[in-house]
Amino acid sequence: MDICQVLSLKLKRLIFVVSIFVLLLGLSACSRDSTLPRDLLLNPRDFSDQTVTHSAQEIEDSLLDGAAVLVELAGPDFTLLESLVLFESEAFAMKVLDAIKQDQLAQGVIAEAKEGFDGNSGLMADSLRGEDASTLFFVKGRALVRITLSGENHAGKVWEMARMARKKSAN
Repeated sequence: MDICQVLSLKLKRLIFVVSIFVLLLGLSACSRDSTLPRDLLLNPRDFSDQTVTHSAQEIEDSLLDGAAVLVELAGPDFTLLESLVLFESEAFAMKVLDAIKQDQLAQGVIAEAKEGFDGNSGLMADSLRGEDASTLFFVKGRALVRITLSGENHAGKVWEMARMARKKSAN
């Protein structure tokens, strides 16, 4: 496989992940809740043992009514991108996750159940800020959360970050 084929495959995967996220944002338009999604995301205080920078962005689509948010956290040896979409119900969030898992399965990514998670996707190879990364999705209550992690041993550490995010999104 030459470099053009590898780049083409990575670009197709990136386009796939971005289109799934845009779909999720559109579907979240049905969510009407006073809970602010940004309060459910990780922040620098969750990393008390290291210096972490923080950049948050509310998705300001008039259809979403504040139901989606994105945060980027950067530490000395990692970059974490977390997004969260609140849906009307947990059942609806699980249906969206099931659609993501079906798309992943078509790409050869198999979702294995992880202890402590009600529902999760498979682990996908990804790219974040030009570095290799790992991405996964999970549902906690009405929240569908996407975690992308780059840095040393990102594939091994992404579940640790997902566990932290799961605990936070349960509040």
